Amino acid sequence: MLWLTRRPEFLAVAKGRRHHAALFTIQALPRKDMAGFARFGLTVTAKTGNSVVRNRIKRRLREAIRSKARLVAFPGTDYVLIGRRALLDASFETIISELADGILRLKPRTSPSPKPLPSSN
Repeated sequence: MLWLTRRPEFLAVAKGRRHHAALFTIQALPRKDMAGFARFGLTVTAKTGNSVVRNRIKRRLREAIRSKARLVAFPGTDYVLIGRRALLDASFETIISELADGILRLKPRTSPSPKPLPSSN
């Protein structure tokens, strides 16, 4: 799994396209090289709750990305998911379906077909 880790990467993706869902917002930006695998970043703001709540939201999003997003994500694209508190009460199937729908809606204008990300297992 490839993750965004540096602030400039998150800021760059924030300038890309967005999809607002009930559980989270997805931002996407195709990289200039359009090569390689999709990369993901997670953000949960402090107004969502305390650190326990925020970390729980991030864990649920991380698992959804591992199980489904890498199958539908477009190569050479960076994604940032901004979690909402509603994610805590949603079923895992709902999270996965909204994530897949959001990623497909943010299809890059010129994109090759999705490739699965390398497994970290």
